[in-house]
Amino acid sequence: MSYRLRPSSLADQAGIHQVYRAAARQGGGLLRREDEITNGYIRHNLENSLRIGLSLVAQADDGRILAEIHAWPSETRQLGHCLTNLTVAVDPVAQGRGIGRALLAHLIAAAKANPKFRIIELYCREDNRRAIDLYQSLGFVFEGRLKGRVWQGDGKPYLDDLLMALYLTMGA
Repeated sequence: MSYRLRPSSLADQAGIHQVYRAAARQGGGLLRREDEITNGYIRHNLENSLRIGLSLVAQADDGRILAEIHAWPSETRQLGHCLTNLTVAVDPVAQGRGIGRALLAHLIAAAKANPKFRIIELYCREDNRRAIDLYQSLGFVFEGRLKGRVWQGDGKPYLDDLLMALYLTMGA
């Protein structure tokens, strides 16, 4: 499957929506469930990341969106250097091909090229070993553990949410 990475645009909203719904339906990665992936949620992410952050898509040769990554900082001056609100979603049919890694590597490179950003922060559920391994391989380190933060559903145990960070500049 051939694809290219490019900056996202508002015109990608429908394709991104499909990717997020498919990823949520699969389970195990995104924090939101399929019925929580609304057009408004996708639009909110796109608008914020395009306005003050970063957003990229992986697009197949046939035009389909295969994956998306976005992040944006707080609008407060004291936290504006922390690129956060990070989410990456890969359509299950495209998983295992390095697309998520490629998107994250491009997001890191774009963040490093912007002197405003010094840190990239993300949250990851403790049971998402595949994502944790990916983040660590790209230089993210554990910053904290929010015990019992993630509710899985009736009768299932609560999961810890792990805070991870990548420091883009020395002395961050």
